[in-house]
Amino acid sequence: MAPRKKRKQLTPEQRQERLRAAHDTLTASVESLTTEEGWRALIRSRAWLRRYSLGNLLMIVAQNEHATDVRPYGEWKNVGRYVKRGERGIRIFAPVRYRVRGDDGEPVTDDDGNPRYTVRSFTVVSVFDVSQTDGEPLPDTDRATPRVLEGTAPPQMWDTIADQITRRGYTIERGDTAPANGWVNFETRTVRVREDVDDAQAVKTLVHELAHIACEHDTRDIRRATREVEAESVACLVTAMAGLDSLPYSVPYVAGWAKDAETARASADRVLTVADAIVSTLTATLPDTVAA
Repeated sequence: MAPRKKRKQLTPEQRQERLRAAHDTLTASVESLTTEEGWRALIRSRAWLRRYSLGNLLMIVAQNEHATDVRPYGEWKNVGRYVKRGERGIRIFAPVRYRVRGDDGEPVTDDDGNPRYTVRSFTVVSVFDVSQTDGEPLPDTDRATPRVLEGTAPPQMWDTIADQITRRGYTIERGDTAPANGWVNFETRTVRVREDVDDAQAVKTLVHELAHIACEHDTRDIRRATREVEAESVACLVTAMAGLDSLPYSVPYVAGWAKDAETARASADRVLTVADAIVSTLTATLPDTVAA
């Protein structure tokens, strides 16, 4: 077996550039939601926000800024639409998944008997916008709400984020947090995360609560809306850098608190500084989590 190549790491400048690009994407999406008809228009016409990672989202926009609903060829065929002859695909990255096998060589499954997979590399694939297809009309889409993340989180990411919280003198627990997915109590210096969510959502929520602490929301005299916009913006950027797509959750969440785009932009410097500090620690502790 050939030795595994060491992944190229981002420089601090590259990391900050990617964070700023991710923040610009989040802010632009929120701005669309907070216009007069933006919420319903964005959710109805830009369904690809709910389908692709932040990195692929940026690639899609770069190749087709007017894209409204982007799917693979097979998915269009499944809904009765077909790519027009001569259309050129939008190139994005897709993970190459491999079955996880134990020491005995047998496939590993989860508690429900489903096979476990690991991602070892990425490949370039083509997707197509609805404007490149003909066929059956698509059904209307209902007003969207934040969609909880599903699936796994990068290995040890929870422990690394938790360490940043405990070093600040807070304890972490899992349990009932209804109606939220988590909270931080500054008086008891306790962070709690909902216990019945997948690892990806649990990690995103933990980053959200860390952001409340790192943004000094216990001492700064700001509106709750601003606190929530800052915390979720940080969570969105950090998880995006770690390869988790939280836009389907973060865009409606931030827009729901922001009410106007200016609220989402007002704390940009603080959001980027806090996000960069968290990502920097992730990079130092888990070098394969955030890579070029």
